Amino acid sequence: MRDWEEVAERIQIELTPEHHGILKCQGEDRRKIVSNDGQTIKMYTGKNNTKPPKPITYEMIKYAFDRLKAGRVFDSPYFQKQYRKEYKSGPCRYSMVGGVLVELKLADRHPAPHRSCYYVKGTGQWTK
Repeated sequence: MRDWEEVAERIQIELTPEHHGILKCQGEDRRKIVSNDGQTIKMYTGKNNTKPPKPITYEMIKYAFDRLKAGRVFDSPYFQKQYRKEYKSGPCRYSMVGGVLVELKLADRHPAPHRSCYYVKGTGQWTK
C-alpha cells in the first residue's frame, strides 16, 4: 500500500499548472490548476473555468486518501461533515479532492443518481 508521504510527493510533482487539469464530478470537463505549493492546490472553478480559483488543502486530500485506503467510499456527505465551512463556501471542493485522487489513479469516479458522484479505491497505483 502507498503511504501518504509518497502520495503527497506525487501530488506536488505531478499536479502543477502545466498539468492538463483535474476531472470534475460529471463528464469530461477539467479544472485548471492555478498553483500547488505543497500544502494547498488552487484550481479554477465554474463552467469553462470562468470563476475565481478555490483552494483545497493537502489535509483534505489526505482525509479522502485515508478513507479510500481503508476500503471506504469517499462521498460528499463525508467531506461535508469533516469540512463543513469549506464545503459551504464551495461544494466543488469535494470533487476537486476526489479528482486529484482519480488523476493519480488512487480513486475511481462513479456517477450517482440524485448526487454528483462518489469515489472508491482505484484499481491501480496502490502497490509499489
